Amino acid sequence: MEVKVTVSFVSPKKMQELNRRLRGQSYTPVVLSFPYFERIEKQGSRRRRGSYSERKRGRRFSNEVRGSYYEPEEELLLGEVLICKSEAKKLAKKNKVTEDEQTSALIVHGIKHILGVHEKGR
Repeated sequence: MEVKVTVSFVSPKKMQELNRRLRGQSYTPVVLSFPYFERIEKQGSRRRRGSYSERKRGRRFSNEVRGSYYEPEEELLLGEVLICKSEAKKLAKKNKVTEDEQTSALIVHGIKHILGVHEKGR
């Protein structure tokens, strides 16, 4: 079985629009994460959410959720990470790392959010 995460690079304007619409925040974030599923019970059962791009196109996510586990035929689509490349570039300069290193760190950060790992204090 393959496990997949979609990574997309989005304009600052689109990132700000998504952040305002979905999170009620007015700033342009560097990264946003969208899990395709979210837990609704402690036992781990999940409900369908669909990705940002799936919702945008008005299509339903076609894989099924059965009980407390996901049972895909060929692949597990975990979620979607959106990165604002211009904001990532600024952050790389601030952190004194290459753009590739910063982008890699942001992808990992986004995947952690998809998996439910969040920073302390948030």
